[in-house]
Amino acid sequence: MAARMIPSLGPAEYDDRSREGEIYYALSKLPDDFTVIHSYKMLDVVDGNAIEQREADFVVFNRRLGILVIEAKAGKIRCENGEWLYGSGISMRRHGGPYRQADSIKWKLINRFEDVGLRELCDRCKVTHAVWLPSLGAHELGFIDYSPEASRDITLCKTDLGDPTAQIVRIMSMEVGGRETRLSKTEAQEVLHKVLLPEFDIVPTNSVDYRYNDFVFARLLDSQARVLNFIKDQKTAVINGAAGTGKTLIAIERARQAACTGRVLFLCFNSLLKEEIARRCKDVPEIDVYTIPGYACKVCNSLEPNYASLTEELMEHPDSFPYQHIVIDEGQDFGLKAIEDAMVLETLRSIVDSKPESTMYLFYDKRQFVQGSTMPSFLMDADCKLTLYVNCRNTEAIEKSSLSALGEAHGFRTQVMAKLGKPPLLMIDCDAAAQEAYVDKHITLLKSAGINDIVIITCKTLENSKLSGCFTGDQSLKRWKGQKIPVHTVRKFKGMEAAAVILIDVDQALWEQPSMSYMPEPGTLFYTAASRARHELRIVCDMNEDACNHALVAMGEKANRRPAKKLANVLGAVLVG
Repeated sequence: MAARMIPSLGPAEYDDRSREGEIYYALSKLPDDFTVIHSYKMLDVVDGNAIEQREADFVVFNRRLGILVIEAKAGKIRCENGEWLYGSGISMRRHGGPYRQADSIKWKLINRFEDVGLRELCDRCKVTHAVWLPSLGAHELGFIDYSPEASRDITLCKTDLGDPTAQIVRIMSMEVGGRETRLSKTEAQEVLHKVLLPEFDIVPTNSVDYRYNDFVFARLLDSQARVLNFIKDQKTAVINGAAGTGKTLIAIERARQAACTGRVLFLCFNSLLKEEIARRCKDVPEIDVYTIPGYACKVCNSLEPNYASLTEELMEHPDSFPYQHIVIDEGQDFGLKAIEDAMVLETLRSIVDSKPESTMYLFYDKRQFVQGSTMPSFLMDADCKLTLYVNCRNTEAIEKSSLSALGEAHGFRTQVMAKLGKPPLLMIDCDAAAQEAYVDKHITLLKSAGINDIVIITCKTLENSKLSGCFTGDQSLKRWKGQKIPVHTVRKFKGMEAAAVILIDVDQALWEQPSMSYMPEPGTLFYTAASRARHELRIVCDMNEDACNHALVAMGEKANRRPAKKLANVLGAVLVG
């Protein structure tokens, strides 16, 4: 079992030099009754205006042990004459050193109990602090000249990156003013939702739902851990799961585990996904992340991918293949005809089979088949096949909406962790100006609700979008009217996610039978795009009444006298003007 991590899909933004990524994954090994928050921010607010923001690197919560504030300080630090210094000799005078910094956040948390009306719980929830020095070994800690407020007893080190459970429990069990942690399950939820989520004070109340959903999504780590424990004993395995079931998260964690015994080749198809995976794995140098086109170009030393040459190179020089393990995400995309004809996956499998202790894992979603012309034959031939059934990304309303495009909204088999969430909003209008105004309006509304992670996805190409005149920037990164809101095609954003998605250029063509073998099946583009949304989904339909009826008939529904309302109902959305 693994701890509940917030954020749930990897560490928040951090400076590479801090080694907070390593600490995040170390803390994720705590038992499942622990909750860990990375990059915990608190604001001092006066008359409704934020005047100061403080941040704890990590906050750990356990119902039976209380709260632990952890300050991380990487590098060779030291203390001289009571003053903490970086290895360069620069003073940490601003915060008074890591121990005072952690202690300061600790007292702010204690005061926060009273601020949120939970003063009576403060005496029954012990709050402690510690410092993690991930660059120093255990033997080096004894040579530090600790200042009066510091102690070896509340210090973790590089050794604890393996599994910090014993040390965390020891520190949280230390006596603090005679207090003992005694919280019921209900009281523990109050501590989590009122004390440890300070954003609630400064954003509208509906953002409570968003943060609660993120907390609930983190619980999926328990079931994901069971999948990880099973596949680590398999030489090869394919893992299927609907959008949001945590395939990428499991793939990354498996790659990190495998990196302990050898180099890992991590392959995917989309460049955006490759960049995101590389970011999450940047603290593990044994993992190399490529798109399959990029890997083909590297191996063949070419500007354009030649998969036949890639296979030939791999077969002729298998001993020079430097990887012990292969992990592939979004494997359904590897059904591209050129990849299939060259038998790239089969060749990689043969190399794995020839090496003892070598492994190969492929994660895919049979519903997101939008790149290739056929499902990779490798998926059919694998010895070990698993399916994931728990959705850890979307709210129930968003999952139903995305699956409805495939006719799977009723009787769907996945378990949705977050029951909260509003249904998607859908507008139907053929007028480009009206569509543009709708997008502008809802960007403003989403931001006012505390959501800034917004992505616009077009179901067409960027050039053929009806709203292409609103896109700014070069071809590599389009944005909406010069704002920080990116615009992507469905194919480019596949495998990614955002707190809010505005889906544009939805028309009847999405449900028509493909005229070419490489075109996606009816509803697939809508499903793939809509399922990128975690909390909020907006749908902009470029249709008139006849087009709505055509789409309904293509979806197996009868034509309707009120086709716009009927289409919204079928897609599990609320029709708005």
